[in-house]
Amino acid sequence: MIHIEVCINCDSHQTVTDAVTAAFAGGASRIELCGAMQFDGLTPKPQQITEARKAFRNQPGLMVMIRPRKGNFYFSKQEISLMKQHITTAAELGANGVVLGVLQKKNNCVARDALLELMDLCQKYSLHTTFHRAFDATPDPLEALDSLLDAGVKRVLTSGTKWSARLPSTKGIANLRCYIETAQNRIEIIVGGGVTAQNMGHILTELPIRNRLISVHAYSGAQQNGIVTRAAIKNLVDAALPFKDSS
Repeated sequence: MIHIEVCINCDSHQTVTDAVTAAFAGGASRIELCGAMQFDGLTPKPQQITEARKAFRNQPGLMVMIRPRKGNFYFSKQEISLMKQHITTAAELGANGVVLGVLQKKNNCVARDALLELMDLCQKYSLHTTFHRAFDATPDPLEALDSLLDAGVKRVLTSGTKWSARLPSTKGIANLRCYIETAQNRIEIIVGGGVTAQNMGHILTELPIRNRLISVHAYSGAQQNGIVTRAAIKNLVDAALPFKDSS
């Protein structure tokens, strides 16, 4: 089964409760809860996490973005401490996991020490972890994949294209194929970036998904006229159904 993850912007004109309720009703397996998507997603407010947890009921797929500011993915010691506070808050409010990413300023490679520090806390709270699209900003994604595996990260979100290029995952098929083959089910590859119900079949057909840990992430593809709707999400889920026996 190909699981569908839906990105929810807590700071849109749609309420968190309405958006998450639509995701739940439409059949989303997970939600990525973000604030300020105009800045590519920041840590949501505690009240927003509480509302999302209630609306997603007892489904174990509430993933909370942990990103303290907009801009690059280089974080100071003080910012890492703030991220740890955000992780603790998310755990205490019922999150099942967190989404994060930390890079080194000198070379854009994964900041291993900072990641391990954050992972220790995530493991303390039994939180699943996704490394977000900071992965796509690294100079050597396969080396980055090794770093994530060493740290025990459960999932990585990627379009298969460079972060700075702002291209959809339809343009990253060759890289996505390489990541999936390299991962060998040691880490789940989440395909994200411009995924819609209309192009999902093409994307999945081109990837080696049989017996592989992969899922699909959608943001605008889960919306109709800027609103997260049950119908849009059901369309995504239905588009993945032909591939249900592939993993």
